[in-house]
Amino acid sequence: MALRFACFISSCREGRMADRMVKLIQAQFNQTMQPKGHQLELIDPVKYDLPLLKKPLHFYKDRSEAPEILQTLNEKVEQSDCFLILTAEYNMNLPPALTNLMSQLPPPSFEYKPSGLISYTLGTRGGLAACVAARPYLAELGCLPVKHMTTVSSVHQEVNEDGSTENHFITESLDDLFQQVAWWGEATKLKRHTDGVPAKKGYF
Repeated sequence: MALRFACFISSCREGRMADRMVKLIQAQFNQTMQPKGHQLELIDPVKYDLPLLKKPLHFYKDRSEAPEILQTLNEKVEQSDCFLILTAEYNMNLPPALTNLMSQLPPPSFEYKPSGLISYTLGTRGGLAACVAARPYLAELGCLPVKHMTTVSSVHQEVNEDGSTENHFITESLDDLFQQVAWWGEATKLKRHTDGVPAKKGYF
């Protein structure tokens, strides 16, 4: 079963290490997942350049009145079967560019789809604090993260500017993550298509 992966990028800083990580993820995905028919879409806060969150899409009574770029972003998320979250670690937490981007959209666009966490830092902890912060956030959006995580410490040394790495533990970890997300992605996609999703009786 072919799946559509959406990868959220978390950083919009100049000289961001995310660019190296994106190249690494794309290369590894193309090698191991693309031959199976899976697709990868990048969702970059730099590209969307959304303002500080004041009015999310689901606060518009008529969504056609929302900014077109916000509607386009939501359509991409709705059409995705699973998510990859590529996160840096800012102050032991998630970068605000990531949460500002994702929180613009209604949780139902994310719900009943799995996610996988990929973190990186210049330091030695590999972004684990960001991953810890991401788990309840993603659960609240409804795209629960799988067990495995890929964490990259000293990213400026481990991943080259062209996205290559000599560290086979990183590429093997990415493969494990892709496989877990795809397993759950196929299961939830089938369930959504055959039975739909549970109806909500209240706001929450």
